[in-house]
Amino acid sequence: MKIIFAGSSDFAIPALEEIASHREHKILLAVSQPAKPKGRRQVMEDTPLAQAAQMLGIPLFCPDNINDQHNIERLREEAADILITASYGAFLGRTLRNLFPYGAINLHPSLLPEYRGPSPVRAAILAGETLTGNSIFRLAAKMDAGPLLMQEKLEILPNEDYGALEQRLALLASEMLIQYLQQPQSYPAVAQDHSGATYSRLLNKEDLHLDFSLPAEQIQRRIRAYAPEPGAWVSFKGKMLKILQAEQGEKNSKAAPGQITSIVHNKGFCLSTADKELLILRVQAAGKKQMDAWSYHLGARLNTGERIE
Repeated sequence: MKIIFAGSSDFAIPALEEIASHREHKILLAVSQPAKPKGRRQVMEDTPLAQAAQMLGIPLFCPDNINDQHNIERLREEAADILITASYGAFLGRTLRNLFPYGAINLHPSLLPEYRGPSPVRAAILAGETLTGNSIFRLAAKMDAGPLLMQEKLEILPNEDYGALEQRLALLASEMLIQYLQQPQSYPAVAQDHSGATYSRLLNKEDLHLDFSLPAEQIQRRIRAYAPEPGAWVSFKGKMLKILQAEQGEKNSKAAPGQITSIVHNKGFCLSTADKELLILRVQAAGKKQMDAWSYHLGARLNTGERIE
């Protein structure tokens, strides 16, 4: 099958690579968002998907507005059979959706209609879900609301963070996609139950700041949902400290929220919350690399009774 593949984030890469490894399919063009300035020096950087496409030798197209008539004609000239999108990051208009014989489909890391929107994996972790999955569906005018073609469930492992879960979902999505492409006619479209729709949203900086007046389980979910990037953070001695891994302790909290209650040898340090203590296991200080919390404690010389906010 002749394919145009549109994506931007790391989630899309396994599917791109899997298709490229199958001789019966040919990726005519990879479409991604334009390069953006990144880091302190604001160096222009291609999206992860764009970088992967270039490594695979796939022609790359990064328009500012994919729905511009000139860009639609550019895609029409490829004479592709199908358009596949995965975390592309832009709305595709009706003309573009109807341009291909097998239509335009999307890979979405949730069991639609649950967690439509831009951050479904983080939203599932924040909600305390133990089960998630992927959906393949036909693109429609409304976001993530098109008819379903395939779904596969995936268990969320205990203490699994966003990075690990997204990678497992991406690998599952690549397997699902190849299965679908072998016999697309075997997967009739089924309308979503829109009454059961829930939504995720984009993150903001306030979401990442941990509040130790909350229960330990809720705080741990936030740590998992934002790790390894961008990282939930706290303030210690006026500097940002990212908390990347933690587990709930067995002891009930008696100290003020955010207070260091104990140092656990070769593991890390415990903080007080609204109910139980939270054992911090992995951190990243401002301007430093990630490290285990015990090593951070040795360098920062933490003491019980000190407060992290």
